[in-house]
Amino acid sequence: MTRFLAFALAIAFAVPLCANGLVHNVFEQKIADDWYTHFQQWVETTCESDGFIDTQFAVDESVDNFRVTSVEDGKLTAVRLSLKDGKREATGQPAKFEWTQWHARHMAVVYPVATSDNDQDSVAFAVWLYVRAEEPMLGNRVLTVIHERTPALQDDIAQYVREKHQWDAKDKLQVAEVWDDEFRVWRRVLLPRKTADALAKQRKTDEKDGIEKLLGEYANPEQRTLTLEQIEYSITIWLGKFDGSDTHKKLDDKINQALAAINKDHARIQTFLDLAQGLVQSDKDWDKSAEDFEKALALDPCSPLLLSKAANAWQRHANPEVIGGRFKCTQEHSARRAIELYHRWLSREPANMKVLLNKGVCHHVVGQRDDAAKCYKRVIAESTDDALIKLARDYDKLP
Repeated sequence: MTRFLAFALAIAFAVPLCANGLVHNVFEQKIADDWYTHFQQWVETTCESDGFIDTQFAVDESVDNFRVTSVEDGKLTAVRLSLKDGKREATGQPAKFEWTQWHARHMAVVYPVATSDNDQDSVAFAVWLYVRAEEPMLGNRVLTVIHERTPALQDDIAQYVREKHQWDAKDKLQVAEVWDDEFRVWRRVLLPRKTADALAKQRKTDEKDGIEKLLGEYANPEQRTLTLEQIEYSITIWLGKFDGSDTHKKLDDKINQALAAINKDHARIQTFLDLAQGLVQSDKDWDKSAEDFEKALALDPCSPLLLSKAANAWQRHANPEVIGGRFKCTQEHSARRAIELYHRWLSREPANMKVLLNKGVCHHVVGQRDDAAKCYKRVIAESTDDALIKLARDYDKLP
């Protein structure tokens, strides 16, 4: 048994330390169970004293913000939070949650560790995280706080962390920072020195190369692999990760210029969409509406929405129809342009069966029967939409 675990048992829970023969897991389970009982009492006491706890719960496969206001009948009562004027406000009716619905990674954010001077309680929390949480680094994060503020426990913590992560007993540990994607903050953890050094080196690389790649992506529309929205979002994430860094200071003007230009692009795109949509609603001049959609697409070449609007408009202008048992169109050049755009669209959404069927129709009307058949057969084999499957079968029978 490590001295660290002995410390947790003897001081935090007054569990007698017996002779050799007792298994670590038994002790850890005891620590974890007792701490969780204490945690539940802490939540209830916090709420009863007119306090509340802002946290997150998973609802319908997404994570939403909630405010825990009370504990009733063994369940958590919470109200959903929404952002208004930069502040979170409770909205809607209270909801009930089981304690098991409170994920460890969300508990780890709200339970006071950094502001606490109670090492025994924090140690117990870390043990609970190692025993119960799916992510071992959560326990590591808590122990890192204690490691940095309580020098007397550093050796014991390092030994315990090495055991829990199955690192070599000879590994020297040091504090490193890892990025938390969910909460968009850097977390301090204990890692083997070589791993920590490699992460620090990679962080420097990501700091420099990440933003340069994004700025280059925006500057070359014809070579883009991301949508405007993705570029803007990625720049925002980069700023959160590297705010105040040397690279940020050096490229701050270029970053701001790119973000301002993206906002202008969004405005111009909306103008072109409004013009095109007016023609669409009148169900005429499909070629002109397609041209306006293309102007919008030129500003955001990877946008599935703009690809769909431009491709569908060109297909409508091509006017495919069955005449005398054969597929024909009045504007072959428009059908060919639609094929190009459908191809680009499918490269981003390969499982979109409706797009695949439309692409097949355009191949069909320009005389590319083999290519059309490939599209139809894929729809028949892979689609779950009976209506699309029937259309594909009917079209595939046409010469």
